[in-house]
Amino acid sequence: MNVLRTLAEFGSTAAIGPLRCGAKLNDVAAALGSPWDIGRVSRLRRWPHLFSYGDAEFCVCRCRRVTMITVQTWRDAIELPVPETKSLATSAGHLTYAQVTAELDSIGCRFDPVTLHQPSGQLALQVESTGTTFTFRTDAGSDTLLDSAGHWVSTHECTPPEADAPDDGFGA
Repeated sequence: MNVLRTLAEFGSTAAIGPLRCGAKLNDVAAALGSPWDIGRVSRLRRWPHLFSYGDAEFCVCRCRRVTMITVQTWRDAIELPVPETKSLATSAGHLTYAQVTAELDSIGCRFDPVTLHQPSGQLALQVESTGTTFTFRTDAGSDTLLDSAGHWVSTHECTPPEADAPDDGFGA
């Protein structure tokens, strides 16, 4: 697996295989296998709920649809799902700004810098077509490294969950 290509494709499609905002939790699990259950977002409510496939974390609404995907890339190794195999592939972490932007350019994925509300020590790029955001840390004396990539929806049509949808976490 080429993690840079997977991340660039995530930028251009806002999806990692079947894992995309709006997808039903059961459909994602059927394609990728059961996700790791991270837990509830709030102690007071059963939903939304967090899950992951390695470093691809995602939030699921009470209607059991994905509303956010964040790929954590700050670790020494990055694990991402491989849809064809229902397994995780591991690749080296610490991806640089130059590597990520070159890969985005190589697949024709246009992006712009995010200039509003960026804290000191952070740089962000947003893909024009999907809104996927790549966030980099700019520590003094080191390369600018990718910290995470994410996509989310702020609103969606929330419908009652299907009869076979998980009640509290996946498989519970």
